[in-house]
Amino acid sequence: MRNHSLTTLRRPLLGLVSTVLIALAPAACRKQSAAPSPEYDQAHQLFSKLYGQKLDEAYRDPQMDQVQALLAQVPPDSLDAQSAKELDQRIQNGKAKMEKARKEQEDAIASAHQVDSFPSTPYTPEPPATPKPPSEAPKDAGTKDPGPGVGSPASELPAGYLGCFRSTKPINVLDHGLRDAWEMSDAARCSQAYPSFVGQVVLVEEGKVLAVLPRSAVQVIYPDGGTGSDGGR
Repeated sequence: MRNHSLTTLRRPLLGLVSTVLIALAPAACRKQSAAPSPEYDQAHQLFSKLYGQKLDEAYRDPQMDQVQALLAQVPPDSLDAQSAKELDQRIQNGKAKMEKARKEQEDAIASAHQVDSFPSTPYTPEPPATPKPPSEAPKDAGTKDPGPGVGSPASELPAGYLGCFRSTKPINVLDHGLRDAWEMSDAARCSQAYPSFVGQVVLVEEGKVLAVLPRSAVQVIYPDGGTGSDGGR
């Protein structure tokens, strides 16, 4: 009696298992039918090539439209369907970003052109100054530079005073002995610069100007005791 009951119970269980297996069969078939998409593989390879070469500038490349066309061909039941949607969205966002940057650049250029076209006062260059003709000696040179005076350094005579003074033969000064003497050059520019030294003799003692005397007043004492003017030298 008990065995008959167990046999009766087993038969419904076997029927239930068979029903579950039959219900799962279509799902298993659908899962096995999903496969990778060759269109997605082509689109992904082309996208990787473009972006690797140009980075964000790749979104402006016309070949990016070809990538999106391949993504649109990916079957919705493909294993790559979700990846295809994500890549397509990435391309759309990239194109929008580059278009925004392009528009901002064009607006900036247009704004710069408006500033450049604003009327302004034309620049008028100043005429070049007319150079003054060179002169041999400055005006009023005698007033500005009086020349060597008593006590002036003798070191300035060779190169100073426009180079107008030159050494001459020493002169024997009473109670002083032989002293170096300087006279002005005969150049016209020197006569204009230092007119008061025309015909003068500059005597030097201990590195300084001792006196400035007229050459006509200088007397030469000859060995025989005679005297004469040094004016003729």
